[in-house]
Amino acid sequence: MKRAIAAMTAATIAIALAFSMLATNVANADDDKHWYFEVENDSNGTVNEFRTQEEGEWSENWLSNRIEPGDKIKLDFETDEGKCEVRTQIHLIDGTYFDAPVDYCKGKTLVIQNNTLLWK
Repeated sequence: MKRAIAAMTAATIAIALAFSMLATNVANADDDKHWYFEVENDSNGTVNEFRTQEEGEWSENWLSNRIEPGDKIKLDFETDEGKCEVRTQIHLIDGTYFDAPVDYCKGKTLVIQNNTLLWK
């Protein structure tokens, strides 16, 4: 009887352990689906919109807050797949904007300067 109880306990622990490992792997798989990059505002203007285009449609504004001069923020495509070059619009509150294809595979930080976009 003691052997049967020990075997059942061991089986229950093994099942619980297997389930927790499976749940951890699923959570880690979701964590891997990211494509992070930073946006640094090295211009004199304040950025209030950041949009990307996919299949001819513009995204919603990615920004919940403005990017003030000197600020740097981290953004995420929330996928690990996609094209490197993505048409991107960046609008500043003074009415100026960038509308250009941006190669997101070139670097980790997109730098907004007065009249120029750079990677570093």
